[in-house]
Amino acid sequence: MSKGIIIAGFGAIGKTTLGKKYDNVIDLESGYYQWDNTGFEHIPYELRKGKKERPKNPKWPTNYYNAILKAKEKYDVVLTSMHWNLLDFFEENNIEYYLAYPTLDSEKVLEKRCRDRGNNNIFTNKLKINLYDWDVKRKKYHPKELLLINKDEYLEDTLKRKNII
Repeated sequence: MSKGIIIAGFGAIGKTTLGKKYDNVIDLESGYYQWDNTGFEHIPYELRKGKKERPKNPKWPTNYYNAILKAKEKYDVVLTSMHWNLLDFFEENNIEYYLAYPTLDSEKVLEKRCRDRGNNNIFTNKLKINLYDWDVKRKKYHPKELLLINKDEYLEDTLKRKNII
């Protein structure tokens, strides 16, 4: 497995599952850093996504950047969300990263994954819109490699195919 790499990935591609499966891979779910989850702990994490009534964490996004850089020292693979300010941070600071993105024919698969894990309609519908909108936006960035996730595949499949894990 590669050492200390960062993979910024689109939603519902299997980052959380991958992080749970391998001891040397961590999924740094951005919602734990972006939002003040006080009072929402009783709600399973996937059900919190899309809930705008949670207040923003005033330390966001610096707290997330710091957690990623710290995790990079400890883990072989650090999985992050695909926030534009995060990609800007990587580029501005010459931090090498990979970008994991699903093929555009994956919309229905991604929607089913979101529904199966309990995401609400707000989150799921936004993810479907972002699939197309972000496909254009992502082209302005310069990751070490674009890891395209084929329809009906997960991030793990792509990383194995690329000999990253």
